[in-house]
Amino acid sequence: MFKAHAEGTKEIMPTSSAHGMLLIYPGFTSFATYDCAETFQLKIKISTSSENIHYGFGDVLNDDGSIVSGNTQYRIKNPSGTVVFTGTVPKSGTGYISTYEQAVAGPVATSGSTGGYTGLMYDATMTGDYIIEFSTSASTRYMFKYFDITVATSTGTKKPGRVWSKSWQLTAQTENFSTYYPFTGSMYVYSDDNIVTKVYFNSIQPYVFSVTCNDVGTNYTGDPIVDRQSKYGTGIDLLAQYKIFLNDPDNNLYPTGTFGSITAPITTQSFCNGGTNFFITVNKSGKVEMFFDINPLPGVQPEDLKITQDVVAGSNTIYWPGTNGLGQFIANGTTIPVVITYINGLTNLPLKDPDNNPNGFVVSLIRPVGPTPKIYWDDGEIGGTVNLDGCVTESGCHAYGTGIGNNNTINTWWYASSTSTDTIEFEYRYTSYATVNAPLCPGGTLVINGNTITTPGTYQATLVNYMGCDSLVTYNVSSATNPTVTLPPDATLCPGEDYVLDAGPGQAGYLWSSGEFTQTITVNQPGTYWVTVTNAQGCTATDSFIYSSSAPGPILIKHN
Repeated sequence: MFKAHAEGTKEIMPTSSAHGMLLIYPGFTSFATYDCAETFQLKIKISTSSENIHYGFGDVLNDDGSIVSGNTQYRIKNPSGTVVFTGTVPKSGTGYISTYEQAVAGPVATSGSTGGYTGLMYDATMTGDYIIEFSTSASTRYMFKYFDITVATSTGTKKPGRVWSKSWQLTAQTENFSTYYPFTGSMYVYSDDNIVTKVYFNSIQPYVFSVTCNDVGTNYTGDPIVDRQSKYGTGIDLLAQYKIFLNDPDNNLYPTGTFGSITAPITTQSFCNGGTNFFITVNKSGKVEMFFDINPLPGVQPEDLKITQDVVAGSNTIYWPGTNGLGQFIANGTTIPVVITYINGLTNLPLKDPDNNPNGFVVSLIRPVGPTPKIYWDDGEIGGTVNLDGCVTESGCHAYGTGIGNNNTINTWWYASSTSTDTIEFEYRYTSYATVNAPLCPGGTLVINGNTITTPGTYQATLVNYMGCDSLVTYNVSSATNPTVTLPPDATLCPGEDYVLDAGPGQAGYLWSSGEFTQTITVNQPGTYWVTVTNAQGCTATDSFIYSSSAPGPILIKHN
């Protein structure tokens, strides 16, 4: 077993039969190319002027595995950005790594490197991050069969945990583009709050892939639920935020963070616009996730809401605008339960086009000491699975096939540590706004907030609801028309004779003097009958009918 701390092939190819190569391919990202952006630079940290950079490369391969013809140029920049060395990747001799065993052992000029390679060396004169970059053709993939970059003192003592980038680009290669090889390497993520987690890729099967980590996900719109979701396609500008190392970052240069906590009771201040301030005190910078359990059904429902926000040591104010997960306001007086989680080491691992991931990832907390982080994912938008409860298993979490991973951007995230409060409950309140359309019938009046209205127009009423906030109601008063109703002319009928009265169709309501509510009624007794009809605008009209009856005259009896 090789115990020397070379940095390069040793980490991305744990065994000689493993698959994993450093890849320079501008067609995918600009990683380690001439004058690339800072987030794509390949860096080497130097802490004292007595340290040197030892390095070497194996064959530079084409996409088909053949050796690239011609020379591959590279250069080294000092921490000021000045080019201090330009060279050609060697194909033999000094700086050439011919075997896997040489790459793992490291440069022979350093201690513990028996069986290693004869390395190139750059004598650093400044402290800080040196940059190594390569001149490439945009259409060619440059795969380094082996590579090693080792920082060592002038006496040959290796200093692991010095080589890093925010956007590593690697390949596990394929066999005739039909069989995708597994990648079994590991990388170490150094979050902005100084938490170190190790990601074991656990036989993921990508062809070309870039490794970036951040605290948001695949996007940075400000909506954490949306931002952490996996997305269709690979045309996404990922945020390359965290430093990613091949070994545990040098503890002397990259100190271990501490886990913070919420140090005071959380209080709230509600406003009549529906919003609420939450006052949260913590003892370390980090992130707070607030879960508003608005829909009482178990699990996370569309109405439920999560807010994630950065916090600093001391008192923090987080504002909630008062809307649920669907952007809707909530009924006044609703009691809302909220759980607040203080997060350390929030890390997202968005991968572009990872193809097949049959086993998932294994994430370990390296420092500070703590429990194994849970792994989360949300592939629902692209037809995959969702796990918001967290997964911990030695065999790996977040497996997916090519139907999900091919040509998509897949995100996985974890927390190094989290502390949740007990459920906080508060009553929701807000100023409500309403509009009422009010018809004004001819000659009629309306009473609005104690005022008698006789003419059309726009009127406002301000009320105070039981939560102590105003309710503003706008009345749009418009002119209306009365309905028409015409009953038959008065009639004289025989006693007991039935007669049908019809108030006419199309009215919203009918009220007869007999107490009936139908369009027609049948009468057979003398008297006065009336009907009041109401149209859709609420205006009324009345008409009446008189039923008269005359008894037959006396019969004349004649005598002979």
